[in-house]
Amino acid sequence: MHNQPKLIELRPNRALLNSNFDGYKLSLAQIPTVTKELKVPVDRLVPDINQYSLLHAKLYALHNHLVGESDDSESIYFIDKDLHVQKFTIEALTSHFSSVTLWKVPLQRERNPGDYNVSMKLVTDKIAVVADGMGYLYVVDRGSRDVDEKWKVIFTGDVTGPGEKFVITDVVYKEEQKPELHLLLTTIRQKEENERHSTVLHWVTLEKTDVWNQVAIRELSVSGFVQYANLERSCDALYVISDTGCKFVLDSENEIRDTQEVQVETEKKYKWGQGSDDVTLKFSLCENISKNLVTVEVQATQIKVKYGDEVLLEGFLHQRIDSDMTCWTVMGDTLEVVLQKSESGLMWPEVVVGDTLGEYVPDPALVDDVVERLAPLTSDIEATPPSGATFNSQQVEECDFECDKLTILERLSRNSHNITHKVNLGSHQVLLTVNLDNQSPLAVAVRSDVDACIWQPQWISDDFVVEHRGTLLALGYIQASKQQMKFFACSPDLSYSVICESTKHIFIYCQNKSIGSGELKNRITGRRITTMAQQQVYSLPSNDEILGVFASNTYLYVLGENFITALKL
Repeated sequence: MHNQPKLIELRPNRALLNSNFDGYKLSLAQIPTVTKELKVPVDRLVPDINQYSLLHAKLYALHNHLVGESDDSESIYFIDKDLHVQKFTIEALTSHFSSVTLWKVPLQRERNPGDYNVSMKLVTDKIAVVADGMGYLYVVDRGSRDVDEKWKVIFTGDVTGPGEKFVITDVVYKEEQKPELHLLLTTIRQKEENERHSTVLHWVTLEKTDVWNQVAIRELSVSGFVQYANLERSCDALYVISDTGCKFVLDSENEIRDTQEVQVETEKKYKWGQGSDDVTLKFSLCENISKNLVTVEVQATQIKVKYGDEVLLEGFLHQRIDSDMTCWTVMGDTLEVVLQKSESGLMWPEVVVGDTLGEYVPDPALVDDVVERLAPLTSDIEATPPSGATFNSQQVEECDFECDKLTILERLSRNSHNITHKVNLGSHQVLLTVNLDNQSPLAVAVRSDVDACIWQPQWISDDFVVEHRGTLLALGYIQASKQQMKFFACSPDLSYSVICESTKHIFIYCQNKSIGSGELKNRITGRRITTMAQQQVYSLPSNDEILGVFASNTYLYVLGENFITALKL
């Protein structure tokens, strides 16, 4: 029997919020910069004419070509058009860039239109992983970083199958008796010609005995865009944020049972109807219902209805409700629950997202009203269909339905394939990811009112928790106003955040920027401050498109096709 996932509600830590925040003050102070022109341009591929989906557009356009270390070494890496891995480091004494070529990505064949960009992940001090965008994975030995040894290939293979292109999303190294590498690889796939594209996550496991070998592969499918995917650091589970849900479709080690259990029932569990202002649920129970056994728990986005130990309905609501206005009554053998809609006039296609055990009973008064409104527009004479081109539903893409999508964070177990935990993020998208801790998955920033709250998902003390670790004040509101935004990033210590447009402009927001040797005094309260929230705008000298950014605690690195710039913040 499939267990229902545990529902988790995000509760911001009030100590990390600032309701009195009065905005960022524009600073005209000059930003120290280090810039170097590239001898060989950055390697960059674009979609071909057959890669027209929204998923392909995001995969190529939002690809970050700049990779940085997780420590404070101030070294960054990218791949040039000759497919050389270039390492750039800011020298402490001269404050200038030094560079070295570490390795050349081998080509198993000639590049073709539609190949993905090369992707790279620095896993440990000794190991890096590179995907060539054509279906081959390389695990390389980085040697000694102190003397910039040349990289050496220690494993290569088409780990997802012949011809299956992918980019690297996450990699975890496990120090076991036999060391393991767990890789999360992303592919955009279309099964049939007229089907919409979907996202496939390949979970590949490599194991080292004398040499590295592939020992397992798992696949997960998402019908839409994956906003976030990271492996639990124990490699027992996977965290995915999407708006359509994720499920296992392949596991080379364990048989996949139908974890979603097809809900085939001769009788529905409940009936429901709706008006313009409310939704009514009716549950038929046994005779002589005891009100003491009825439990109705509601929040703005969730509901749970129980009778004794039996769960009648549980999950995320299709839309928000006014939980304080919820009421329930018992009449004979029927339990009736009335939910008050937050948005009057908005009609629901379902009560709980994904639930099919409810029978919808239209309100007769509502049906009569609709018929009456349509009467002047109808006729008894059958119309002849017009000749020529008609609307084709296959031409509708995911971007035509971006509004009002419900975003969900899911934890999926490696062994059971079940969704063990769910977190409702509402209609908010993931704004950015940041590495707060090398021992944890990436943290995610999600808009909360005008702010962007940083949430850290992780497994602690035999339970899955999502902890509020920091807040980017007002950045939820600010980023929504940046129509040309391409990259949104912040430093690991959350001291600053940046919004990069496609070209030219970089907006920098520092929450506690020192005002120098002096201090400011509030004339009304008398409070003295030595730091303040500041905004700075930096314009790049070149009009080249920005291809990558990396934010360390000291520098913001910006990569263009022909240049690399570091801003000291």
